[in-house]
Amino acid sequence: MYYGYQCYSKDHEPLGWLYLSGYEYNWTNRDLYLCKRWKTPKGAEKNFEQYNSRWQHQSKGGYLKIEVMPEFNENKPDQQSLQRYHQAPKVIVFKPQENIVKWLEQERCVNDDGEPESDGEILNRKLAELMKLSKHSKP
Repeated sequence: MYYGYQCYSKDHEPLGWLYLSGYEYNWTNRDLYLCKRWKTPKGAEKNFEQYNSRWQHQSKGGYLKIEVMPEFNENKPDQQSLQRYHQAPKVIVFKPQENIVKWLEQERCVNDDGEPESDGEILNRKLAELMKLSKHSKP
């Protein structure tokens, strides 16, 4: 038995189970072996706030709940699902300091549709700016 994060919309509709695809959070009801999961509720609670706040931001008001996941065969994913998993961009995971997170929130831009930048977009933009500065400062 595993515990996972059930994704809900802002209208309280269950969507599926949380998994990471590149820098974005997604949900699925089929490919459960891709999902974030833990063997105990305590393990799932450890990082719940971080995942929930990012899901709330990305889903524009949705939320997560820790729930018991349905049984699945984690040893034999179907080939199509496995191909999609290997084609997805790899995720670099790190936890920035709190003061950096606050600064990034202040620096977050809004796109043409009026939507705020995703976490991945702002990090890529700021790293590109740092790269330019680094090139200009070298003798």
